[in-house]
Amino acid sequence: MATVTGSSSRANSPSNIELVGPLTAGRLAFLVAIGVAIVLLHETIRYPLRIPGQHGLEGMALLALARYSTTYKWGATIASLSSAGTAAAMAAGSEWTTPFLYLAPGIALDLVVMLFAGWRTQFIVLPLITAFAFATKPLIRLGLMEFFGMQFGSFRAGVLYPISTHIAFGFMGALMTAIAWRVAQKRFGPPVGNP
Repeated sequence: MATVTGSSSRANSPSNIELVGPLTAGRLAFLVAIGVAIVLLHETIRYPLRIPGQHGLEGMALLALARYSTTYKWGATIASLSSAGTAAAMAAGSEWTTPFLYLAPGIALDLVVMLFAGWRTQFIVLPLITAFAFATKPLIRLGLMEFFGMQFGSFRAGVLYPISTHIAFGFMGALMTAIAWRVAQKRFGPPVGNP
């Protein structure tokens, strides 16, 4: 019979939370939940400013969290696939392109992160990559506008405006996550691995 001492197990201690790890069933569920949350927040939050890319604050914050939380190289893509599927299931957005616009930043983020081996140790790298990954949305729309004549209201003020606002909001969202991630690292310990 085991002796009960009243002390908590080290394995259950909050200071032993694994912030980063391989793709497990639990982490996969977490990434899928992030993707669903991105769409739900985009569909429910209504900012009064109506600036192109403003939902990058919460969307790219969550996408950066997906990338930080796993050593699996396609972590952000999984979250983006979940977002795309959720958007398609909910008929979110007013365009048939909406699911693809949710998918592109995750793929771009994961592909560019693969080029930077030490990205986890450089504080500003992931927010910068995320900012430019979020700019894929207006760039895709620009291509659709140029090649297929589709019209998008975000280009009324020109091409540079929506691209720059997507970069700015994507950067701010990912920067919030980077700051929170650093605080969590100090509280719960260093990350495992560095893919």
